[in-house]
Amino acid sequence: MRTVPGCLVRSARLAAVLLLAACSDSPAARVDLSARDLVASRDGRAADLFTSETSRSDLARADAQAPPPLDECKTMQKDWIFCSGFEEGDKSIWDDYDGNPDSTNLLMASPGPFALAGNHVMRLRAPPGRGGADLVKVLPGQHSRLYARWYVQWEPGFDFSAPNHGSGLHAGSRDLLGHSDDRPGGADWYTAWVEHRPSTSQLNLYSYYRGMYQDCADPSGSCWGDHFPCMEGSTYCTNPAHLPKVTPPVMQSGKWYCVELMLDGGTPVSSASQADGQLDLWVDGQELGPWTKLWMRTAASVQISILWLSLFHHAEHSVEGMMFDDVVVSTSRVGCL
Repeated sequence: MRTVPGCLVRSARLAAVLLLAACSDSPAARVDLSARDLVASRDGRAADLFTSETSRSDLARADAQAPPPLDECKTMQKDWIFCSGFEEGDKSIWDDYDGNPDSTNLLMASPGPFALAGNHVMRLRAPPGRGGADLVKVLPGQHSRLYARWYVQWEPGFDFSAPNHGSGLHAGSRDLLGHSDDRPGGADWYTAWVEHRPSTSQLNLYSYYRGMYQDCADPSGSCWGDHFPCMEGSTYCTNPAHLPKVTPPVMQSGKWYCVELMLDGGTPVSSASQADGQLDLWVDGQELGPWTKLWMRTAASVQISILWLSLFHHAEHSVEGMMFDDVVVSTSRVGCL
């Protein structure tokens, strides 16, 4: 009878342990079990295997594939100033005047972006005709620069062709939230919303700020928000720095996306030549900006203080709306889960 070397026996046992761990229902348990059995090897070969590049990459891949926690807000990070995974049980964390009726703002059970049992999301559906549904959060403190991240799904059947406005961050008085049709004076407000283009279903930022210029040729003095990236044609897109740096992805209904926004008011200055405000947008980790040297404000008192999750339609639209989950506002970039 041939004798099998002990190292092969241990290797076979190690392979069995790894295979068993890989089949475990708990990704965290898989990683912990693998590491424990590897380190326990008596001849050191398992430890060598554990530190090899192949083992590291396998463990990193297993860790990366582990589902996120049901409620990440239970472990708030130091830079986060607001977090909601819609696991609070009600809508009292929000600051809307209308009380967020279920007909437009439904807190509902849904597997969400990570197919988690027991997960909840917020569904926004705008009433028929012109109008919208929203969530308003007055943020703690006043900020010159903030980042926001949320996950969003357009419901199956959503009509992307209907003109719309979206969600974002707002600086200045709450009374000016959602204001439009004129250029801010610099000492009153500025804002940036993430929304899709009805003609292409691509995401862009829509921003009102002191230096806006793209749609301000109306003889009566009206002025509408700038688009970043600007994909509205040469009449609007006269600043080459605001043209697309990469092609924005086309949104599809029934799919979850990770959306990140950065709004930076920059230094309060009296002219566009001195401006250093910034905007940035990420979709599933792909950066579409940044856009820099933007003249956001003239007064330091105009600070970012409101998160606005919103679905607004100008006219008729589909019944189906949008679902939100895993919302975080932070003083540093949050990133996707």
